[in-house]
Amino acid sequence: MMTRWIRFACIVLLNCLAVSAGDAVTAQEIRVYTTIRDLSAPSSAVSSDQGPVVVRSLMLFHAGKVYDYIEPAREVTVYEPAHRRFTILNPRRQLCSELTQDEIRYFLGLAEDEAQKRLAFALEESSASSRKALEVLRFQFHPDFSSSFESSKQQLKLTADNFEYVVEGFQPETPEVVSKYLHVADWMAQFNSVLHPQSLFPAPRLKLNQELRSRGLLPLAISLKAETDPVLHLQAKHEWTWNFQKTDRQLIDNWDKQLSDPNLRKLPFREFQKEMLRAEIARKR
Repeated sequence: MMTRWIRFACIVLLNCLAVSAGDAVTAQEIRVYTTIRDLSAPSSAVSSDQGPVVVRSLMLFHAGKVYDYIEPAREVTVYEPAHRRFTILNPRRQLCSELTQDEIRYFLGLAEDEAQKRLAFALEESSASSRKALEVLRFQFHPDFSSSFESSKQQLKLTADNFEYVVEGFQPETPEVVSKYLHVADWMAQFNSVLHPQSLFPAPRLKLNQELRSRGLLPLAISLKAETDPVLHLQAKHEWTWNFQKTDRQLIDNWDKQLSDPNLRKLPFREFQKEMLRAEIARKR
């Protein structure tokens, strides 16, 4: 779930929802470095924004592609809007897989159907905690937020009984960047729901993206509170740069070379997912 939030936040930093997003991005290199903290941890009680770091990520927009690198997993996802395709690369295990936007919608539909069945069978749950968990799950399919915006702080709030988003934003000099970023953010939210089946469903995030889009805002910080079990309280801080560091180009070159390596094993998405799960279980033993 934490990894998903980072993509929520990271690819969230540069997400767009337009048909020609790839062409628009080529005119500008964008770098977004994201740090996600767990504010539900005891250490965050002293300072509201200094919880332990859960994950760090780097997102690079370059030549019609978006590279999203997750540091702890050392895994990179390459999104090509023009081809409506995601490529996931795990260099440590020499594995990769591809997933199209149509496949994402298909897999997401299967997951939502299964969750709806669980809701239907769990209507008789009597414990308060069980009912609360069901309400949180139900909300993810049909999120209904109350929104407020404080223009002096450029702060947006979306609130509901079990969810709350608080965003500190800014309006970039180039307004087109907002639509580019939010397009990627929309698709990354859906992609991460499929890649990490235990994560939140994307509809609440898509609602937030639409609110940002309507106000022409990019996020500097996003906090999420969700009454899950345990309670989820995360904060993503984004550092935006409009040009690359030298090491960024080296990273992109390395990833492109690895993806063209003939020794790289290319697996169907579900097999790739199972392989990564087996590796994670073995690592924790």
